[in-house]
Parts: sequence; C-alpha cells; structure tokens
Amino acid sequence: MLVLAAVTAVIASSFLFRSAQEAKLAGRTLLQSVSLNLAEAGIEEGLHAANSSTFSSANGWALASGSTTDYVKTISSGFAFQQATGTIYVRVDSASSLNPVVIAAGVVTVPNQPRLIKQLRVGGTKRHLWSNGIVSRGTLTFSGSANIDSYDSSVGPYNSATNRTDRITVASASTALDPVVVGSSASIYGYVATAGGEPLVGPGGQIYGSTTPTGTAVDSTRIRRDFTSNFPDVTAPTATATSLSAIGSSLDLPRGGDTAGANGRYLYTTTSVGLGGSAQLRILGPVDIIVTGSISVGGNASVEVATGSGRSLNVYCPGTISLGGNGMLNSTADPSKATIWGTAVSPATQTISLTGNNSHTGTIYAPNASITLTGSGDTSGAVIGKTVTVGGNGKFHYDTDLADVETSLDASYRLSSWCELNAPPGGGDAFARDNRAPFNALF
Repeated sequence: MLVLAAVTAVIASSFLFRSAQEAKLAGRTLLQSVSLNLAEAGIEEGLHAANSSTFSSANGWALASGSTTDYVKTISSGFAFQQATGTIYVRVDSASSLNPVVIAAGVVTVPNQPRLIKQLRVGGTKRHLWSNGIVSRGTLTFSGSANIDSYDSSVGPYNSATNRTDRITVASASTALDPVVVGSSASIYGYVATAGGEPLVGPGGQIYGSTTPTGTAVDSTRIRRDFTSNFPDVTAPTATATSLSAIGSSLDLPRGGDTAGANGRYLYTTTSVGLGGSAQLRILGPVDIIVTGSISVGGNASVEVATGSGRSLNVYCPGTISLGGNGMLNSTADPSKATIWGTAVSPATQTISLTGNNSHTGTIYAPNASITLTGSGDTSGAVIGKTVTVGGNGKFHYDTDLADVETSLDASYRLSSWCELNAPPGGGDAFARDNRAPFNALF
C-alpha cells in the first residue's frame, strides 16, 4: 500500500507540475500577443503624431540625440496587467518628410521571468491629392456615352491604341445608396470605389479592365467598398497680389513690368473673367489668378497656358465657372500645369462646368462644387468635387503621372511597408532589431 501511495503521489506531482508549466506557457503566449498589441499601438502613436504634426514635449516627444528630424517617446504608465506591466517605446525617423519611418517596441515585464518584446517597423508615404482620377463627396454620374480610362503623360499624350491604361479609380465618399451611377452607354475602364454602397450600372454600362474576362460587363473584382477621404476647403493665396480690372478682352499674363512674388510666381486678383468672341487670356509664365466673382468663357474665346518652359496657371474662384467655347487650353500637355481651385467654403456651393469644344488638360479641386463635364472634347487630368457628372460624349482620361505630384493639400500618411524586427541587432540583417534610442535599453 505504501508503494502504491508513493507511486500515486509521484504521478499526481507530475500532473501538477505539467499543469503549472502549461499554465505558465499559456500565460506567456497571451502576454506575447499583448506585447505585439503594444507595439502596434506604438505604431499608431507615431503615425498619429506624423499626421497631426504634434511632435512636441507636451505630447511626450523628444528629439533623438544628435538629430533634428527624428523623435522618440516612451509610454510607461497605464499598462498594468495581471502579474505583469507593459511599456511602449516609439521612434519616428524623418518625422516631417514625405516618407517617415516609425519603429515601435512593445514590452511586457513579468516578475522573475524574461521580458517579452515585439518590435515593428513601418514606412509611411503621403496620400497625394491626385492619387485617384475622379473623386466626389457625393454622387458620381456617368451618363450618355461617357468613356473613362487613364494614360501616362510621361509617355506622351493620350492615345487609345498606344497610351491607354485601366489604372483610373473613380471614387465616392458618399454613404448614400447608389453613390456611383453608370449609364447604359457609359463605360469605366478602371476601378470604382465607394464608402459601402453598390454602383448602379445600366443594362449596357461597363466597369472593366485589361484582365476582365470577355463578355463580363461589370467586373466585381474592380469594385471596392471601403473608400474614405478628406475634403479640406482650399483658400486663395494671401500674398500681395497685383489688382486687375475685370478681364473681358484679350490679355497676356504676366504683363511687362509686373513683378513675381517671393515664390517666383505672378499673383493677380480680379473681380471676374468674362471672355467671348475670339478673346484670349494667354498665360506666358508661372501665374496665379484670384477671381473673387465668376468665370465665363464662350464663343471662340479661350484661356490658354501657352507652350514653353515654366508656364503654368492656378485659378482660385468661389463663384460659378463656365468654360464653354474653346475652354481652357493647356499647350504644355501637363495637367498639373493648369489647375482650377474652387474656393467656395462649406456650406456654400458653386458650379463648375466644362462644355467647350476643345480638349481640356488640367486638374480641378473644388470640394464644394457641382462639377459637370459634358464638352465634346476630351478631358485629361484629375477632378475632385462635391458631385461630378460626366455626360454627353464626354471622355475623361486620368493621368497616372499625377499620382506623384505633391500639393499643399496632400492628406495623411498611408503605410507603404510593414515588418517585424526579430533578428539580433547589428550584423546587417534586413530584420535586425533597432537598438538606437529609445530601444538601447532593450537590446
């Protein structure tokens, strides 16, 4: 009996020991996940500071030793777990650049046990204003025989045979039903993005691309429903401007004797632009025009950005913009060189229409405007508005080269890379842990 009792005790002790070990391992596995969660929270902290430009001591940030562009932060309070505590270490390199790098470590400390550490590194890149072809806060409507596609201006002008791609995205941030309407004769050779709703496609409408199976009118792989975007109001420049009378006849800008501003651009202000007959407003340099009233072009009149080095035009206007006649001509063939900025401030609205005979090459940013493109010529570039309609025989070609153009309205950072750092620091391994401050206390 004593022998049996002894054997039973040994077996029971073994089970208890194994149970204790399993409980300990299970607990460490859970805390390992916690350390990863802390590291991810550190990444969020770094990205938030980059997006909001809040790298200040009041927010717990300090410049990394020997640097003027890199910031560090440690969060050591508020993470009390059962039998463990947590700490977050964050470093942001090139914090105010277009491509910051955020490194974060989540550390869980358990008494009398080795620390649990996870370290992550992500790269960020700015979301550029013109990264999509047509974007609206409300409804997008493609009616008539509207035809939507893309091209690359760095290769040359749009050509349906040699320079045509399916890389355009037309996107609506509206949460309403049917935020994108594609008529029975309209086609989108690219992608559609919504904030959750389904695009309404007529019987003969198309959403397709180069990889769409033959005979498929609406390719579901080219529709996404998670689109979000910010639409900040835009304001006209506040620098000292040269005042012009209402522009109603032919004019060349800049005029002889006018002086460029500190940024190298010529800034003018006028109450209105109203061109008819054969009047022509020619842009012969880097010109910005603030129009406090409305803009109207009709007959055979036009606004032309002439060919030549350094010639470009920004128009800022809060009122009605109607480009008929020969419209706005851009002889540079670069859409970024001719931009209409709709400066109506919410809740005010404005109307912008392109109904001219000639092709329009340029960009339009007017977050509080109803924009209509129904001209018989092609429109090339990118458009952002409150609502956008492409109708009639309208053809729109998004210039994919615009995705790399930087503007003052470029939005928050998006992730361009993500990896876990788990190799020993030093030695040149691509996944070597970062042991610079504030991680030097860890590795």
